[in-house]
Amino acid sequence: MNEALKRFNQKDLTGRDVRLWQEWYLLDEMCEKRRNANPRNPSISYIVRRKNIVGLPTEYEIRYRVRSIVGVKDMPMPREPIFGDLHKMSIVLPNNYPSADGNPIFTFITDIWHPNIRSSGSFKGHVCLTIKEMGVLASLRDLVLRVEMYLKYKLYHAKNVYPYPEDQNVAEWVRQEGEPNGWVRFAQGGSATVDEQPAVQVQPLSTSTIKKSITI
Repeated sequence: MNEALKRFNQKDLTGRDVRLWQEWYLLDEMCEKRRNANPRNPSISYIVRRKNIVGLPTEYEIRYRVRSIVGVKDMPMPREPIFGDLHKMSIVLPNNYPSADGNPIFTFITDIWHPNIRSSGSFKGHVCLTIKEMGVLASLRDLVLRVEMYLKYKLYHAKNVYPYPEDQNVAEWVRQEGEPNGWVRFAQGGSATVDEQPAVQVQPLSTSTIKKSITI
């Protein structure tokens, strides 16, 4: 467990701070398992970028070490994907988090090419998670794992129907170039084999479930 996290006594926390501590604990626990699996290059790790007055995180930087599409070649058509292995994402928890109007803000700092992540413009990097009440019911841990599924293209929405892709240009590439050529079906580690496992959607957790999963 993170040493800074150990200094907190959950019984002394109240209100929003209880949820902030719970989220930190669950995220750290998950990342520790990834570190144990690969100490030098864990597939998911985090850095606390900002804390509130009592020292609990309100902004994280998540680092994914997975193979994913970061762009496409300009020419020729069809445009082949460009792959990268390290991706950085910011999570900002607004002052009214957790609430129906206080959803966490997920934004990629590095380039990503995915229909549910904005690839350009003033909102570049914005992640659309398409989970109802995610600021109230879904844990940050599960949302971080959901984004990992995005990066691996095990989960994406490219059809031009509700809830609609976050990036229409990327969605069009997926439909017209990526899927027909098998480019969105890629394995990790540079292997040419196709992963035939179906995409499993991460389900939001209730606050009671989050509490039950914490054992110290």
